[in-house]
Amino acid sequence: MDGGGTSRPLTVAATMLVCFSNLFSCVLGHIGEQPLSKIAIHKATPALHDSASISASPVILGLKGEDTEWVSVELEYPHPSSDDWVGVFSPAKFNGSSCPENKRDEAPFICSAPIKYKYANHSSPDYAKTGKASLKFQLINQRADISFALFAGGLSNPKLVAVSNSIIFANPKAPLYPRLAQGKAWDEMSLS
Repeated sequence: MDGGGTSRPLTVAATMLVCFSNLFSCVLGHIGEQPLSKIAIHKATPALHDSASISASPVILGLKGEDTEWVSVELEYPHPSSDDWVGVFSPAKFNGSSCPENKRDEAPFICSAPIKYKYANHSSPDYAKTGKASLKFQLINQRADISFALFAGGLSNPKLVAVSNSIIFANPKAPLYPRLAQGKAWDEMSLS
């Protein structure tokens, strides 16, 4: 065998060790860098602009029973910047009036964070010149309505300039995935 009988398992084991080591260092290198954590939503201020617009389509998602669907977002803003961004909010009503015990003229003006976001120039490189952009977002059934908001001022000083129409899944309360839970006794499981 010339030692060949043991070299293959050692090679496989060494390769797996290197792969896991690289994966572990990649994960550790990104701790605290969750993209949504970069948004200072507590600093967001309303700056709605009459000439800014944002719209989402289709309005009703999952008409064939899907629990994920792509949404097209069209936006226009007369004062574009490369740090303008679009946030996805669910539930769709996210302004300060929906915050518990909040007065409309006191911070925070927005009491929920977006569930995802993209820069306005993500798929429209000329956005900073034209002020027009088209974006696509893949959304899952959030069991509530969804809206999109255009922000200027970057992630660290967001200014809300436009809010889209609301969209919703046709059956927002549809069961999506099975859930396994421990039953009342140690040897029981519950599937719902």
